[in-house]
Amino acid sequence: MTDRRAEILDTALHVLAEHGMRGLTHRAVDAAAGLPSGSTSYYFRTRDALVGGCLRRLLELDRADLPDELPPGVDLDTLVVIATALCLGMIGEGRFRTLARYELSLHAVRDPALHRELVAAGDELRALGAALLGAVGAADPAATSERLMAMIDGLVYTAIVRPPTDPASWFAGPIRDLVTASARPGGQIARQADRRGLA
Repeated sequence: MTDRRAEILDTALHVLAEHGMRGLTHRAVDAAAGLPSGSTSYYFRTRDALVGGCLRRLLELDRADLPDELPPGVDLDTLVVIATALCLGMIGEGRFRTLARYELSLHAVRDPALHRELVAAGDELRALGAALLGAVGAADPAATSERLMAMIDGLVYTAIVRPPTDPASWFAGPIRDLVTASARPGGQIARQADRRGLA
């Protein structure tokens, strides 16, 4: 992606976060980016093209945040730290991306092509979660990853709407509880939970 296209789409994501889907126009993006009128429409001729570009840029940024490989010696504590940091980023410096994702997700429900892209990107994240859970001894990594991602979605949404007083604990506690409950008997999670008195 060219720098100018990326600049326009990054600005468009901020416009989405601040003004919602109705506020996403070529003119609004030009103004927010400080670009001459017509700049956004030069790269994205139609509004559908602009919306699609926003989704693909969002997914590109999301993928850049994912590790290329599992950290060595991953354990329950490491997994909780990784997941909690991801959540804190979604309500912190990445809050605009979270809000833009909500807008795009609702729009994608009515757009089959965008919906397929969104689901495929979610599958990548769930696969990474399953790999991490499998590494620490979850009995059913894929199912647990599905539940974990759904729970994180709910926690993040609630934290956006009603910010918790202690965000780190707000995320870490439920994440640890769910992952601990997924333990395979005698597995690494179960052994760690036993030591903490959680099993």
